[in-house]
Amino acid sequence: MADGSDPRPDADRPPLPPRAYHDIRDDYDDEFGRALSPREVARRRLLVPGVAFLVIGVLCILGALVGAVAVVIEFVTTAQHPGEYLVMAFFLGLLFVGACLFALVFAGGLCLLRLERYRLGLAAAFIVTGLSLAGCYGILFFPFGIWALILLYQPSVREEFRRPAPVDD
Repeated sequence: MADGSDPRPDADRPPLPPRAYHDIRDDYDDEFGRALSPREVARRRLLVPGVAFLVIGVLCILGALVGAVAVVIEFVTTAQHPGEYLVMAFFLGLLFVGACLFALVFAGGLCLLRLERYRLGLAAAFIVTGLSLAGCYGILFFPFGIWALILLYQPSVREEFRRPAPVDD
């Protein structure tokens, strides 16, 4: 060989270790090796608040239904005069408004998961954030509203709501 290259492997370098399976690099390549689209990044960021909004919506709608049943039972069994039925109607109206608001939260959670209807998702985030006024139980839901508001006001996430969803063939 005139160019000075030696076809033999370098004797002074140690041989490479045999490939080990199920090591951390395998998992890294699967999850972090591929590039994510901006839409997929936004969807992953909104996944937890979106699911939380779905759960909050369902739980509060069920709570409003239970409250309506309790109000009817309480007022029917203890009502003395017709004026108390107006109070019952008032409480049932408040429970109906609450159920409608939490139906909006449920719909907003679906919109967050699908990256569509930005304003509905934003309204749901404000409603859930407003639960801080609900007392000690509101603290369970309040962080999800703030989390969603922070994400929804990021320009990159807001832009993904404006783009049409990709069509998969």
